[in-house]
This record gives sequence, C-alpha cells and structure tokens, in this order.
Amino acid sequence: MTIIHGVFYDIAPHWCVENAKGQDTLVFVTEGKVHYHVENDNFELTKGDLLFIPSRFNRKWINDEKELHKKYAVVFEKENNSFVDEDLFYLKPRKSGYFEQRLAFLNEQWLGERIYFQELSQNILSELLIMIAQEKSEWRTSPIKESSVRKMQDYLLANYRRNISIEELAELTGVTPNYVTVLFKEVFGSTPIQYLHQIRINTASNLIRTTNMSVRDVAEYLGYCDQSYFNRMFKKWMGVPPSHLKIKR
Repeated sequence: MTIIHGVFYDIAPHWCVENAKGQDTLVFVTEGKVHYHVENDNFELTKGDLLFIPSRFNRKWINDEKELHKKYAVVFEKENNSFVDEDLFYLKPRKSGYFEQRLAFLNEQWLGERIYFQELSQNILSELLIMIAQEKSEWRTSPIKESSVRKMQDYLLANYRRNISIEELAELTGVTPNYVTVLFKEVFGSTPIQYLHQIRINTASNLIRTTNMSVRDVAEYLGYCDQSYFNRMFKKWMGVPPSHLKIKR
C-alpha cells in the first residue's frame, strides 16, 4: 500500500529546501518557475511540468530569481510493486490539466480529513502514478508529431487567459487548421479547445480556493465574458459550481 505523508500546495513560497534526502516526492508546477537540483541533474520546472524524486536521491529546490511559483508536492512511500520505478524522471504530462485537477482534489481531501480521506487520497495518488507509468511506456507517437503538439501545449499554457483559435495553432506549427485538432487529440486524447478550458478551470479552482477574488472576477480574469457560461464549464469539469468552492472557504 502507498503511504502518503503529506500533500502540499505551495503558493509563491519565499523559502528554499537545502540539499537533503527525503521520502518519494511528486512535484507538479501550476504557475511560475522553480529550480530543482537532484544529485547532478538540474531542472527548471514551469507550468505543467512534473518531477518524481525517489527517496534515495539528494535534492534541493530554490525559487527563481525573477518569477514566483505555485506547485503541488506529494510526499509518500511507494509499495514494492508500484507502477513507478526507482528512477528519477521529469515530464510534461499529456493531460497536465487533468493532473492539476486531480492534485487539487487530493489536496482538498488531505487537508479536509473527511471520513475515508486517507483511502481516497491513496486511490487518487495511485491513479496518477499509473497514468505516469502508462505515459512513460507509450511514447509511440512520431517525433515530428510529438514536437508539434508539445509546441501547441506550451503555447496554450502560456496564453490560456485569452481566446486562442485553431488557425493560430496551425500557423504556430505549420500544419493545416483541419489537422490541428486531429493531431492534438491523437497525442493528448482531447481537442486543443477542451485542453484550454481545462487549464482555465483548474486555474479558476485554485484562485477561488486560495484568494479573495470573487467568482465574477475569476471568470473575467480567465477570459470568460459570460459568467453563466463560465459556471457551466466549471461544473462540467469539476462536478460542482464555482460558488460551492467559495462557500467552503
């Protein structure tokens, strides 16, 4: 059984971790930039990046000099037959929006300590670890397709607050507009527009839970001019209306 020791959501932390060993650690960055030094490897993590650090590795992290960051960190012990091996690995998950959504739910369960929260938290973490192992073993997409879609993903992550057209992505990658959606869905399992909404809604969930912004302010900040449409999209992705999270604060 996977034993979770802590689930954290760091919001623009001003502290650093010096070189030390610890438990198995899963890091997922939701905003900004942070630097990890693990043994002899250096990683610059930005929005959508995931890093797994096995317990046997020395590690430390420091803030970026110019850009604050937000990140989830899960500290745990793997079971012996875990799907995740003992290797350090870094990747930008194909479904990074879903990872962020599940980690937000995991963090909520862990902090809330509701009945069965430990069992539910373990199941969520196991799901994410299996998805990571699956993605690592399924790199069958051609390098050209993978490069084009990663370029689209990075562009969406950097510009998610404004409306991005399929034509814009086509020009970015040098493919036809009709092929953009086909290509993106082949690699990510969703369309670029679905992915854009997922990034926005995950960001909205974090803002509602961690700031004093009103639901209307969050909707406008994320490019939704129609709040009723934002409410529908939020409930579609999160299962509850945004007001539900605001009430729970």
